[in-house]
Order: sequence, then C-alpha cells, then structure tokens
Amino acid sequence: MKIIRNRKIDSFMDRCMFHIQNDNKNTYLGAHVTKAGEKKMQKELKEAGFAEFMQPEAEWPSLFISADEWENSPYHSHVSLDMVRSDHFSYTTQKMAGRELFNSDCIQKDPKRELNDWMKLRAMDRSFDAIFLLQDEEDWMLDAPSEAATNDVPASKAHGNVVTFGLGIGYFLYMALLNPAVTSVTCIENSPQVIEMFNRFLLPQFPQEKKITILGNDAFACFNEKFLSAYDYVYTDIWKSSDDGLACIEKLLMQFNPPIEKADFWIEDSCECVMWTLIFLYFHSLVYKHKININPAYIDLMHKIETYFTAMDESIDDPEKLKFYMYDRQTIRNILALKKSV
Repeated sequence: MKIIRNRKIDSFMDRCMFHIQNDNKNTYLGAHVTKAGEKKMQKELKEAGFAEFMQPEAEWPSLFISADEWENSPYHSHVSLDMVRSDHFSYTTQKMAGRELFNSDCIQKDPKRELNDWMKLRAMDRSFDAIFLLQDEEDWMLDAPSEAATNDVPASKAHGNVVTFGLGIGYFLYMALLNPAVTSVTCIENSPQVIEMFNRFLLPQFPQEKKITILGNDAFACFNEKFLSAYDYVYTDIWKSSDDGLACIEKLLMQFNPPIEKADFWIEDSCECVMWTLIFLYFHSLVYKHKININPAYIDLMHKIETYFTAMDESIDDPEKLKFYMYDRQTIRNILALKKSV
C-alpha cells in the first residue's frame, strides 16, 4: 500500500490525531443526572463530542432506561435467578443507584470514522436490585441492563440452527429461542459446574418448543470449519469484558475465519476498537514516514497490520478509503486471522 499525501489526507490525519489526544468522554461515567437536568447533561455530551447528540435537539435520545421495562423484559419476567442455590453457585442482590450514567452498550463508532468514537451513556430511571451470581463465593456474573443490550442484537440476527459458545445465565439462549427464525440452539460450555447449575435451575424455566442442546466442550476445540458447517449462525461469548475479548477473538479467528454474515462475537466493536487506532497509526507512519511508537502489548497486532497492508498493491489519495480500512469489520477480522510471525 502507498498513501499519496495531499491536503485532504493531511486534514484527516490531523483530525484523527486530535481525537486520540483529546478524548475526555470517560469523565462522564458515573455522572449524576436527573429528569430536570437531563437536557443540560445532553448539551454537555454534545459539546464533548458524543455523536448521538449532534442531530437536531428534537431527535436526541433519552438518557434514561426504564427499570420497570428492564425488570419486565421477556427473560427477567420468566426466569428467576434467585432459584440458583447449589454447592458452587449462589446469588445475592445489591441495590444499584439509579440516575447515574453508565456504558449501556458496545462502543459506538464515530459516524465520520475519524476516531471520535463514543459510549452510549444511559442511566436507570430509579434505583433497582441487581442480581450477582457467585461461583465458589466469588463474583461470576452480574445480571445488568448492559448485558441484555449487548446480547439482544445477535439474538435478533440468529436464524436456523444456532450454535453459541458460552452459556452463562442463558440470556442469549433464551432470547434466541424467542426468535421465530431460529430452529434450534446448541450451546458449547466448558464448565461442568455451569452446565449442572443451568440444567438444574434455569433450563426448566426456558421455552421448550425448540430443540436445546448443551454440550460440554472447549470453544477453541470446536471453532473450526468442520464443526461450524453444521450451523446457520454462530455466536461467541466466552470473555469477561473487552479487556480479554480481543485476544480471544484473535485466537478463534486464527483457527477459522467464518463468513462475516454467519458469525458474531459479543461486544466485538468494544474488543476491536483498539484496532481502529492501530491501523490509523500505521497509516500515519506511511504518510509521514516515521517509526511507529506504541505500547509493547500491541506490537504483534501492529506486525499483522503491516503484513496485511504491505501485501496490498494499492495507491490511496482519498481519506474515505483509509476510513473504510480502519473501521471495516471484515478487514479487521482478516488481519486478526493472520498467523503470528515466529
């Protein structure tokens, strides 16, 4: 790849670098907001660069999530987690403060694709009781609105015979079963204790009209073309957060890179958003011919980025093409799927 420097390229590079160096959006996490002060907070978020408030004021989304609607959603109105009591699992409730902004979804891509990415900050409209599931007296899973929001979209995309890696409290499994396009759901879970707990306490509360299969196996042992060819849709949720998600996604894709329309990964954009920045830094080094200085933790990823784009016979003079490569999910999956150099 060759990038031809011009005024548009220079301006694009400057805007991206500004966003990398001047992102203060995290300061709003935990901020208190009231109904009376909602408009004022929305205006502050607009000034801070949150893209969802850049449209006309009449189109601004509410900052509040209804605790009543969440508590009465299909999963929560039919599945009682307080039934979970075994040698290894138990539950506890904790009062969660309402009217405090939290990250309610995956990282949201900058519509201009210039690294001005943002969090979908929302607040519950009142305090509510959250359920913490404990495994051997340690926090294992929190049943929270953000968990639901990030699983609802893939559950709505599921179709045919579905396989999902990672069982948890079965939220995705439950919502996929409600999808009329889904025929069956197979779940791969590595922990015998989780499977025993789920089969004993939660599965009896699930819809039984469609075939449900729970298999004890390791996701990395099954994530291959032969196994996945038996399914129409693949969903993977085996990491705790975006902190460990990217490494897991990379390992899986190095084994097999399925068709993008067939497979989704939990909070994929949150896991992979660092790739948007790394690709930009590589492009920046091509334009201005300087050495790339990055966190040593990302050196292997940068090597993959260099390998991928070096092999590309293309001259680019339009920032729109650079934006595409920075944010295109298929491109990022292809980069992650490259084998690491020895």
